Amino acid sequence: MNPPAGGPPRWRVPSGAPFAWAHSESGHVLYHRPSGQTHFLNEGAALLLRECLIEPRNAAEAAFALAELQDVKPDPQFLHHVANLLQHLETVGLIESAPM
Repeated sequence: MNPPAGGPPRWRVPSGAPFAWAHSESGHVLYHRPSGQTHFLNEGAALLLRECLIEPRNAAEAAFALAELQDVKPDPQFLHHVANLLQHLETVGLIESAPM
């Protein structure tokens, strides 16, 4: 994905309540209504989708929001992990690019 002119890419959860959630001891289960696919998510990915990406955010903004929710320090490795996770979530269609 190429960043839009004027800044880094931003992502958000698509509008229209595209998910149905279930929770288990081993993680979170997400049913993506538009694709008919089921995804198994860890706590961090679930928090990104449920809390952090309701409003459009770039990778750094999403990482800092997630770090705050998890009460951790967002070191460079954490930031890199979140950036990769965002790319994956977009690839599987769970988040979308947001205009600047």
